[in-house]
Amino acid sequence: MVKDFHDQVPFDGMWIDMNEPSNFVEGSLDGCPNNKLENPPYVPDVLGRSLKTHTICASSKQYLSSHYNLHNLYGLTEAIASHNALVRVREKRPFVISRSTFASHGRYAGHWTGDIASTWEHLYYTIPAVLLFNLYGVPLVGADICGFAGDTSEELCVRWTQLGAFYPFMRNHNDHGRRPQEPYAFSQEAQKAMRKALLLRYSLLPYLYTLFHKAHSAGDTVGRPLYLEFPEDPNTWDIDRQLMWGAALLITPVLEAGKTEVSGYFPLGTWYNLMTGFPIHSKGQWILLPAPLDTINVHIRAGYILPLQEPALTTTESRKKGMTLVVAL
Repeated sequence: MVKDFHDQVPFDGMWIDMNEPSNFVEGSLDGCPNNKLENPPYVPDVLGRSLKTHTICASSKQYLSSHYNLHNLYGLTEAIASHNALVRVREKRPFVISRSTFASHGRYAGHWTGDIASTWEHLYYTIPAVLLFNLYGVPLVGADICGFAGDTSEELCVRWTQLGAFYPFMRNHNDHGRRPQEPYAFSQEAQKAMRKALLLRYSLLPYLYTLFHKAHSAGDTVGRPLYLEFPEDPNTWDIDRQLMWGAALLITPVLEAGKTEVSGYFPLGTWYNLMTGFPIHSKGQWILLPAPLDTINVHIRAGYILPLQEPALTTTESRKKGMTLVVAL
């Protein structure tokens, strides 16, 4: 099936959705049998207090066993099949994004965090989500930039694009019938701010690819919580409004409406603003940073060398451009 479609439309990757599996009826149109699989002695506190809610009957037959035994593996096995099919058809490293995941998923596919709302609260929640999935071994992860459900605002979409530029997997995506949220749908000021964030991400692609290689070869994280890099600093243990890329970059986004400043924690050491080179000599402290609408604060840690590449409109064209090394002493 994948080969037949690829012969007609030579696609690069696959997005597999609704694979919990999700269902718009309860079990089936004919209902589910009344048996021990459908009504076990103990039912977890799931939606609807029923195993069939928004999915298929637990006693449905799959190749290996009943759906009761395989429900949590449904998305994983689909990701494995999709991964293997792309390898055979394209003979290249596959690209698969899946909504449903299970242990070992990161070996085969990436993940996006599902149908989130276009709210400032959900903008914030995406940071711990990205960090947790990196700890789960799924480094290729991101959220729907500007939100999925509901209408975004210009300011929210700008700030979300700035943070989204530092999701390992970056995608703007929303629901049918909602306000358009492509960058060109907003004012010139907003477009300029979004373009600045996108170009920064493209500039950092050599570093990002290096992090993904380390994730693949050694199990490292790409998006990293501060406490993983500074475990002996108790101030980092509950920070979930900032994130790191690897060991070298610290990202401090604006997560509230109407703010032009943001408070960020800087572990002990020297940190340089990536855009201006301005140094922060921190003793392990919170610092208030200027954050106008066109700016996301990104700092490079002293002792690291960062490879940058001149950005272009596509990654293919970017790879033809010159490179620069930023050395943070």
